[in-house]
Amino acid sequence: MYFLRRFLLCLLLCGAAWELFESPAKASINLNVVWSASSDTNVVGYKIYYSTVSEQYTNVIVAGNVTSISIPGIVPGNTYYFAATSYNAAGWESAYSPEISYTVPVANAPLVSIASTSGGINISVNGTATSPYVIMASTNLINWVALSTNTSPFVFTDTDSSNYSQRFYQAIQESAL
Repeated sequence: MYFLRRFLLCLLLCGAAWELFESPAKASINLNVVWSASSDTNVVGYKIYYSTVSEQYTNVIVAGNVTSISIPGIVPGNTYYFAATSYNAAGWESAYSPEISYTVPVANAPLVSIASTSGGINISVNGTATSPYVIMASTNLINWVALSTNTSPFVFTDTDSSNYSQRFYQAIQESAL
């Protein structure tokens, strides 16, 4: 049977990226999920599974041969659980990746977007105007390192991102530190 050798499903704050679009008029947001491609040359696509109950996935998105998707209808305040699979040309699907969870902030979250480019990971922070934010990175969600401090809005490029097998990011308003 076909198995995925390596797969990293990551959210910004939990891996590579998320994009939170928040508006007082909206009851839900879009959440961008970004992951690292499998090193297995047989992989032709990915599926992202998610729900609000751990290991009981009620939603699946067939992403195809890309490493990011936008999930609509995400509700602030809810905790979501995500897992991914890869599949080969014959349609054989791997086992689930390790599950990750993410609780969507309710209010006053900095608006952040992430983009993977050939130069690294671009992190755009559009939080409270003229407020200082710190971009933090971690490889294990325990030890965090400050990468940049700047006044919103700004874009920071992590040119070191390719040196890590996984890297987690968060933008923290400096006054909250």
